[in-house]
Amino acid sequence: MAYILLIEDHQANADLMKRALETAGFQVKHTLYGLAAASMVRKERPDLILIDFDLPDIDGRKVVALLRNRLGGQRAPPIIAVTARVSGMEMQIAEGLGCAAFIGKPFLPDELVKVVNGFLRPVR
Repeated sequence: MAYILLIEDHQANADLMKRALETAGFQVKHTLYGLAAASMVRKERPDLILIDFDLPDIDGRKVVALLRNRLGGQRAPPIIAVTARVSGMEMQIAEGLGCAAFIGKPFLPDELVKVVNGFLRPVR
């Protein structure tokens, strides 16, 4: 089963995303904190990472760079920014950091699953 690491500090958003992705057939692990995510990927490599840019412990953009470095740079799994920062500049920053996609909040759960399905196929 494809494993997604979800880094999201707003619990209601995390619950919505987790439910939508698990219903679609993905395994999802969630953390509120960017530094915890950096520790988690040492133990278990995710197939895809969803990350908010506004985290309580560290700027999510810094976490993207840290995770890409820790997971092998160009060989890192896809990282998708999921953020309320929806300006064109934020999209360019995400792209410059190597994010594979950008999802602006708010979004519909089906939109999230569609984007994720572009990178992974669930195993049921």
